Amino acid sequence: MSWNGSGGNKQDDPWNKNQDPQFPDIHQVLIKLINKWRSILGFKKHKNTPSDPQLPSSSHFGLVFIVVILIILWGLSGFYIVNPAEKAVVLRFGKYVEVSSPGLHWIARFIETKHLVDIQKIYSFSLDGDFLTKSSDQNDLPAQSVQIAPEASSNMNDLSKNLVNVELNVQYRVSDPRAYLFNVVSPNETVQQVAAGSLSAAIGQMKLDDVLTTGREFLSSKVFEATKQVLSTYNAGVEVVAVTLRKAQAPDQVRAAFNDVNRADQDKATYIQQAQAYASKIIPLAQGMAARALADATGYQQKVVLTAQANIASYQALLNVYASSPDVTRDRMYLETIQTVLSRTTKVLVDVNGCNNLLYLPLDKLLRQRQPLNQASIDNVPTQNTEAMQDGGLHGTSGEVTNEIN
Repeated sequence: MSWNGSGGNKQDDPWNKNQDPQFPDIHQVLIKLINKWRSILGFKKHKNTPSDPQLPSSSHFGLVFIVVILIILWGLSGFYIVNPAEKAVVLRFGKYVEVSSPGLHWIARFIETKHLVDIQKIYSFSLDGDFLTKSSDQNDLPAQSVQIAPEASSNMNDLSKNLVNVELNVQYRVSDPRAYLFNVVSPNETVQQVAAGSLSAAIGQMKLDDVLTTGREFLSSKVFEATKQVLSTYNAGVEVVAVTLRKAQAPDQVRAAFNDVNRADQDKATYIQQAQAYASKIIPLAQGMAARALADATGYQQKVVLTAQANIASYQALLNVYASSPDVTRDRMYLETIQTVLSRTTKVLVDVNGCNNLLYLPLDKLLRQRQPLNQASIDNVPTQNTEAMQDGGLHGTSGEVTNEIN
């Protein structure tokens, strides 16, 4: 049976207001909650009698609820995080405000905007193409533009220039986020165009031989400095990190000839190093020999000078003695001279008239004195006649001694 029917018990009705007071009235609780929210949001409180309270209209309640939810979502959407490698450029109605550091930040959504820029990322690109070098025979620079026309083939200045294929790698990073975003329309394309112009200008001041051989490092540094200077003038907020020359080749028609030139240069460098090594080895030896010869000459000079000084001193002493007693000194000098001469000779003087029949000859001493003389004469003759000269020397010695005795 229905609670609202004639036979139904109204006390069993769960919506009956007069039932047990320990259960709160849900209708009254909702009215209080809505009035509290209306007072918080600034709406006028709805007047209701305690006996017959009324809920606010559902349209007003839904509108307030939607507004609150939108405000909460708008506030939450303004939070953002900047990574350690990034920086955020904040704009308010399109006008620059600040650059945010890494961390958690908040902006007013739809009023302020942010642009995240990675300042630690290294960007790179490559330039590969044919460039016009300086004239091989003249000192002029290449023209800014080359006219491709039939009559241009008669221009000797253009024919004297050469083309070289160069591949260059450029690395850069963002140094100023604000300048990177707003000072240049397309910063990446700008860097590429500036690097290409710097490369063309640097190659235009070099000869083909220099680009292919000894000027590779100079070319890289020249492009690096020129690109860095131009970007600094533009205030593009970009910093060039490195410029690397990967490839520099001559045209295909003359590549074999230039390879031969490179090999010849390598051989030249090898020969130069070998000559330097030989010079570093032989020069100290020559200097040592020269120093030794100079020392020997200096020693001989000192010996001769000292010997001459000693002879002079001896002569002076003898002159003083001779001046005091000339006769005695003259006889003494004569006897000493005769003694010195006769002690070195093999001749024997015999006084036939004043000697006895018995005559003593010191043959042993004569032979000992004769032997060094014969040995010296043998050493001075050629090797093939050594034996004959030795035999002849012995016989000659015996015969000479015999003749001297007789």
